[in-house]
Amino acid sequence: MTADRSIDRRTRQFRSGFAGAALVVLVCLVIAAALLHRGWDFYQLGLDARIDHPDFRVLSPGEIVGHGYGIVGTALILTNLLYILRRRVARLSLGSMRAWLNLHAATGLVGSVLIVFHSAFQLRTPIAMLTSGALAFVVFTGVIGRYLYALSPAFDPEPLHDNLKALDGLASGAGSNIRTWLEARPVTNLGGSASLPRALLTIPVWLHEARTRRRHILNHARVVDSRSSLTAEELLVLERSVRECAAMAAGEVRAMAGATLLRSWRTLHRVLALIMIASVSVHIAVAWIYGYRWLWSE
Repeated sequence: MTADRSIDRRTRQFRSGFAGAALVVLVCLVIAAALLHRGWDFYQLGLDARIDHPDFRVLSPGEIVGHGYGIVGTALILTNLLYILRRRVARLSLGSMRAWLNLHAATGLVGSVLIVFHSAFQLRTPIAMLTSGALAFVVFTGVIGRYLYALSPAFDPEPLHDNLKALDGLASGAGSNIRTWLEARPVTNLGGSASLPRALLTIPVWLHEARTRRRHILNHARVVDSRSSLTAEELLVLERSVRECAAMAAGEVRAMAGATLLRSWRTLHRVLALIMIASVSVHIAVAWIYGYRWLWSE
């Protein structure tokens, strides 16, 4: 029953995370569709043909609306960096980390959509190309990071321990033998400072450990079955408990692998975010120097 509750909890968490991610994507698609509909006649033209279009003085990167897209988009992207500060003070009651993560994803993606429309789908300067490239990499690594986060729930050892105790109740020593075997073969832990290449190279090791754990526990159960005098009903309960133990033991490996990959991926994401912030700062400074000051233009 404990294992069932644990599985149900993980299922609810996954569904909640999926619903939040789906809502963020839906909001981005709606905003993108609305902005594209607003300026479709302008955006589909070539650069030379745009000059004669009525929206040239509205939707171009340096004009009132196009420039506004860039300012609001940049503000949203800078706002989503608050998630990093929230992680630094995780113990404070400032809302759940899941809600902050969804806000982080929403502001980053919506901000990126606005930046794309700010550029009017044109990259005519090196600094614009650098900023757009940095932004694209940050968004890409952020999306992958959100996927890794969904696949790496924290491992709860209590259900596994409870199931092993239940095995001892069904067949003396069955759970204790498995526990001893698992304790002698801990999951490979790279620590909190492992690089992304090292984490990626360790994936085959984790896959092997997960398969080995599952296979050993299932094989051990077959040996217990052959030597026990349990009734048919008790054997069914034993087999179910063993399958759950095997899944949980393999799940511990997946949790460790997911957490390690997520930490190393976050490091890459943060480095790219710093590069993006630097390029955005240069982009803003250059635009300001050349007189593109939006509402503050003379």
